[in-house]
Formats: sequence, structure tokens, C-alpha cells
Amino acid sequence: MNKKSKLFSVAMATIIGASLVTSGGLQANAKTDQNIGNIQGGYYYIDGIEYKVPNSEIYNFVNENRITNLPHVTSNTATTSYRGDARKVRPTAGCDQGEWVFTAKRTASGFKLGDSGTRVINKTSRDLTETSKLSSSTTISGKVTGSGKWNWGVIEATAGFEIGGSITWTTEESTTITVGPGEWGWIDYGAYTETWEGDHYYVTPTCKIQDKKRIKVIGPKHKAKLARTEKF
Repeated sequence: MNKKSKLFSVAMATIIGASLVTSGGLQANAKTDQNIGNIQGGYYYIDGIEYKVPNSEIYNFVNENRITNLPHVTSNTATTSYRGDARKVRPTAGCDQGEWVFTAKRTASGFKLGDSGTRVINKTSRDLTETSKLSSSTTISGKVTGSGKWNWGVIEATAGFEIGGSITWTTEESTTITVGPGEWGWIDYGAYTETWEGDHYYVTPTCKIQDKKRIKVIGPKHKAKLARTEKF
């Protein structure tokens, strides 16, 4: 059995309940600064390889209500419906078993802040490169906005990745930043996330829809960071 099959097998057996809470490891007041004037560069990581966010996408990258189009990032975009076994559900064509469905679309994608590193202050007359250090590990986790219970396997099948997972930056992973004379700079550590919104419901063996609710799911897809500098 492959990894995805295992995911659905477990997910169909377990319905996870949740409420509006701050995800573990993510600071309650951690909010991405949408100012792009002090951004030196944005970066994201896929399989350990660093890629730079194109300048044309920086505004979208830091705006939580927009969709960012990044090179090397593949995403589902169209409205989709999946059942527990990953086949498209057709409730009106006959239902041989009960199944959970998430009919949704991607409504936003971009940077989510976990925590900021220390500020590097340059009082010299030349460029200064130092580490912007995290004081502790920071984690960005997937979460659902909505009451009741839902099936993560169906949600993740629709999104096309483990949206309910988490991404962590450890203190040892703190990176350097180069700051010009008379400036200070720091690194914002976080993740590239996707937001999916739609209807989650259960289709009975007699094709009736039950427990229908509108939910919003936000989850981390790739590790990411922003380098910021400004005059002090």
C-alpha cells in the first residue's frame, strides 16, 4: 500500500474534530507585515533547494488574500470534489457506500509568518553580514476554521498536499542577512501556505447529503522566509 492509500485508509476511519484555535507553535500575534518596501528578498524551499520569489510576485506573496504564482510550485487550482478513495464523487449516480466529500477551491496562497529573527544593526561604513537568530523553534501548522468535525484525508486529497501538516524552523536553521551601512535587517521565518475554502459534507449510502458545512483550511506547503532591511 502506498503512502496516499494509507493516508486515505486512516483518514476514512478517523474523523477529526476541531474548533477555532491557534495552531501549536505559531504565535497568536504572528502576522505577516504586508509592507513590501523593506523586503530585500523572498525565498522558499523545495526538497532542500532554495528558490527566490520573483519580484513581480512579492506583493502577492505577503498578502494573505491573494494567490502567488511561484516557479517550481505545483498546485491544484480548480474547484474539485474527492471522496475517501480519491475518485470523483457523483452523488446523483448512485452511492454504494457512505463517504466524506470536500468540494472547494484554492482562494489564496503566500507567506505565513512564524517568527522573526534578531535584528542585525550595521553602524559601519561597509556591508555587514550576520545571522538573524531565532530565539526558539517556530512552527506553522495547518488549521481549519469552522465548527464540527471533518475528514483530513478528503481535504488533503482536494488540496493535493498534506495541508494539515506542519513546518518548523529550528534555531540551528537561522540564516544570515547582509545589511548596508546605516541600516538594520532581519529574517522573517515562516512558510508558503495555501488557503482552500468550500463545502465539507457526508454522502450517505442512499445519496443523501448530511453534516454539510462551509470551512476554510490554511496549511503550510513549503518552508519560506523574507529578508527585510530598513534605515534605523
